[in-house]
Amino acid sequence: MEEAGQRYDPANRASIVAYAEQLVGHSLREVLDTLPEVIDFSSHKGGFGTTLERHYFGYEPNNRPEPDFAAAGVELKATPLRRSGRRLVAKERLVLGMIDYMTIVSEEWERSSFLRKNAHLLLVFYLHEEGCDPRDFVVKIVRLWEFPEADLEVIRDDWQKIVDKVRQGRAHEISEGDTLYLAACTKGATGADRRGQPFSTEPAKPRALSLKASYMNSIIADSLDRQAAVSASELRSGGTFEDIVHGRFLPYIGLTADEIASRLGVRIKRGAKNFYAVLTKRILGIAADKKVAEFEKAGLVVRTIRLKPNGTPKEAVSFPAFDYCDLVEQQWESSDLRGQLTRRFFFVVYQLDEKGVPTLIRTQFWTPPTHDVEYHARECFERTVELIREDKTDYLPRSSDNEVCHVRPHGRDSHDLVPTPGGGLAVRKSFWLNQSYVARHLVGTQDS
Repeated sequence: MEEAGQRYDPANRASIVAYAEQLVGHSLREVLDTLPEVIDFSSHKGGFGTTLERHYFGYEPNNRPEPDFAAAGVELKATPLRRSGRRLVAKERLVLGMIDYMTIVSEEWERSSFLRKNAHLLLVFYLHEEGCDPRDFVVKIVRLWEFPEADLEVIRDDWQKIVDKVRQGRAHEISEGDTLYLAACTKGATGADRRGQPFSTEPAKPRALSLKASYMNSIIADSLDRQAAVSASELRSGGTFEDIVHGRFLPYIGLTADEIASRLGVRIKRGAKNFYAVLTKRILGIAADKKVAEFEKAGLVVRTIRLKPNGTPKEAVSFPAFDYCDLVEQQWESSDLRGQLTRRFFFVVYQLDEKGVPTLIRTQFWTPPTHDVEYHARECFERTVELIREDKTDYLPRSSDNEVCHVRPHGRDSHDLVPTPGGGLAVRKSFWLNQSYVARHLVGTQDS
């Protein structure tokens, strides 16, 4: 194999990127003369990336604190895509390095090991296809990613939240739902792995800093369908992203939904299905046909909550309908439900009067407590899977069976049927957060 310097200049960012771009549309088998007989993804998930480093770029994989191409300040990351209908989306989060609880507490953001290593990411997206030899995975996107200024402000705040918990002796309480773009994901050979932390005797799960799959999708997706709600200058002024979002809604607190719509020129009638979604976008300064860029990157779940006159939610909070056959193949740790419950929620709360007129009373960011997710929601999930396997789809958990969530129909009507593993058909259903559970976590302050 040729020396790296003969194929690209490892000290020149443009040269590295140009060489990487030659991969687009090709597999490793096509671009390399020699390859290992097997790229093992079962025991080493980074098999594709390791092969890319060693056999294409010509250097040995390493765990050094500086970027892979230190002279150019570029860190190489290979990351898989999967098909979702007609789109390509991120298959998983992008892991950017293990957290050393003992040393991270001494770091400051501007000189952090995270920022030093990951300021310039050379992202190589390849399509992961089940049953396909990894040597034949095709590279679809190559992109040099430098975090936009506004994104970096949010990531800094995420990083600080993680570090603060470690400094408080609460590394064992870290949750991926604490943050927006940058997550502290669990790592380790088994779920029982633990390591020490500096300010507590409580052992904590090993974790790594990672970019959420939702953020990765924002890089992949066509940016034309997204619009930023918060500018970099606003973030630099000292407020966090969440503070600024709350501030957007403050001028409308105490107004009815119809009054807000009139002020903002929203012509959709309140009975329309997308009325509240459009109203939320317009308050944030987002066009009705655009997605909120920051919410997409963070995987934020936006929900309008309407409270009855007595203060209880009018509806439960739903998640997307599940596929019975797919659900029984899922394990809790990687399940769709766990993924949905470890995301951050943004509630826009309206109070209904006796005539049913909604008045905006507050907004709230919220993440379900870890214990509720890992104990109660897990119990609901596992019981649901058990009953589906027993072909008892009419007896799935109700709200009275679980403190956090339940299963109920989520289709057009009783004739909206989908296949079950037993070969029959059952009403389309989904998981829902209990009304009583949501009510307990809706607070009078703006955040929780």
